[in-house]
Amino acid sequence: MIKIQASVSKGWLNKHGGFTFPDQYYFDPVFRREQDLKINRFVGERFPGYAIYNMEDNLIQAPFVNENQILVGAIQPNMILAALLGAQFSFFDDKDSDVTGRPLEQISTIAELPPLDTILEHPLVKDLERQIRAIHDSHPLLQLIPPFFWDESGRATIHGVITTSLKLTGDNIMMTMLADPDLAHAIHQWIVDAYIILIQHFALIGNLNVTSVHVGECAGTMISSDLYDEFVVPYISQLGDRLGAVRLHSCGISDHLIEPSSHIHNLKIIDTGSGTSIRTIREVMGNDFEINVFPPLEVLLQGVSRTVTIDWLDKTLSDNQGGPLQIAYHLEPDYDVSNCLAIHDELERRALISPGRLY
Repeated sequence: MIKIQASVSKGWLNKHGGFTFPDQYYFDPVFRREQDLKINRFVGERFPGYAIYNMEDNLIQAPFVNENQILVGAIQPNMILAALLGAQFSFFDDKDSDVTGRPLEQISTIAELPPLDTILEHPLVKDLERQIRAIHDSHPLLQLIPPFFWDESGRATIHGVITTSLKLTGDNIMMTMLADPDLAHAIHQWIVDAYIILIQHFALIGNLNVTSVHVGECAGTMISSDLYDEFVVPYISQLGDRLGAVRLHSCGISDHLIEPSSHIHNLKIIDTGSGTSIRTIREVMGNDFEINVFPPLEVLLQGVSRTVTIDWLDKTLSDNQGGPLQIAYHLEPDYDVSNCLAIHDELERRALISPGRLY
């Protein structure tokens, strides 16, 4: 089965629709919902008949989205964790938000890790709780989507352990894994425990059942397969054991991570791109395993011929060998829209997808 689901970036929306994304967009759920409804209409009018949506890059599942939803604390997960440790949010009108500061940059001993039992007392958590209660009281008919979730499927979303430790410690984690592996393991265990505490807490007060977890191990490709097996796999496995089916994302060419990734407990989807071998994933994981794939940057940029894009699609479908596959991309300002739409059009021409959009 072939699916395609694309999204538009904040940079693209700013350039082509004039939309901006101030701090109010992230901390006022009603303001965000009103703006998102406007963006949904804009994107639907711009791409009628195409499965291209206003959604956080690769985190939302279109079949589980409707206009009756309202998102609270819809902030990237490693940013929330960084803020709980003292980092400051940074918001931009024309691109994704971020944080300033690396709160664990100077950590040298396990004892310096904050007690996990203090996380839920942080002012940010309390503020998000107040927002949830306020929405329940003022908009009882809306479906509330709590922090760490992006649709009503119950799939929690977090960044992976090495990706999060890079956000919290900076590049230091790379040396720590080699020079002080016990500390690196402790940091990764703390990250997993913190994410689980926060996910279960917000799912409970948001009346949402946890069904699965998306793990965005964006930085995993920066380390060797052996380090990945030692410092990443055991911790994502804990997430699979405790939260449900794992959807594992990696950025960059990730061929060397396919074998160690196969060791992750309850792994159900690999989501990758940048030329990672779909054929190798099929050889390791089998033909019933779901693969989600991003086209490489090189086939979407302006100035790239349509032939290059279709050649990539041909190779991807061939390497996939008929297994379940979802193609996705996130439309950026410097992409060639015609190349993006060519993927949809060619899949439709081959009767592999049906035209139309869900919202």
